[in-house]
Amino acid sequence: MRRGKPVGPIRAALGLILLLGTAGAAHADWQVYVEPGLGISAATVDTDGQATTAVNPRLKGMDNDAAPLLSFATGLEIPMDELVPREWLLDVRLPDWPVRFELEGAFFREYEFRTVALGEDFFTDYEATATVLFNTWLDIPFVEIYRPIQYTFGLGRQPRVRSWLEPASFYVGTGIGFSVLDIDGTSNVVSGDDDPIDFAWNVGAGINYALTRSVLLSAGYRYVGLGKHEIDLAGGVPGPNDEVEYDPQVHEFRASIRIRVWDFLSPWR
Repeated sequence: MRRGKPVGPIRAALGLILLLGTAGAAHADWQVYVEPGLGISAATVDTDGQATTAVNPRLKGMDNDAAPLLSFATGLEIPMDELVPREWLLDVRLPDWPVRFELEGAFFREYEFRTVALGEDFFTDYEATATVLFNTWLDIPFVEIYRPIQYTFGLGRQPRVRSWLEPASFYVGTGIGFSVLDIDGTSNVVSGDDDPIDFAWNVGAGINYALTRSVLLSAGYRYVGLGKHEIDLAGGVPGPNDEVEYDPQVHEFRASIRIRVWDFLSPWR
């Protein structure tokens, strides 16, 4: 009797991932998912302010910096044609493209900016310690995007091209929420700080690629709005308008892995 070779821990782990990835999503309509991710956040900030010193400098300028970030989201994925009971739609037939509603937290955006005012450097640490957003995304299968091109140019069925496109989709969406900020500015003469909590929003687009029925990779672009903020300055010669205003423009590249962890049939059925 021959003995089988022992299964190594790496092979067993891969087998478990594939098992989890292929289970559960075959007959379900609504899907709960988690999505950890990371990215690079690049910010360009315009500063404008006034500090009453011996030379009365105008704190005005522009600078940019980049920082890594971590994110985590959990959400619900619903086919578009299952968003509401079909009886409400009358004769309107919607596509079954996934619509996703998610709660996302992003952390560790931290930028350092320098403003030159009449030869005096004004340094700012601008940190978005946490940003919480409620996002809505629409996933459009690449097959659907390709279909008009296929029909327009009479390219035929092209099963090989369709097999390449089927795992991929294009996503677009937006979200609103709030951001917790920590702003600290200083020079050799004046300084100031503030810890505001303010409205935040984002808009983005990107590509999904399904590795299995339940595991997808995503990569895309986000524009994040953190709002304008002012900090009061102290030091030097006290003045009534000693403050500096920040107006950041934030551009991000994001990558994440989405795992569908639970699914259930549409409650409308």
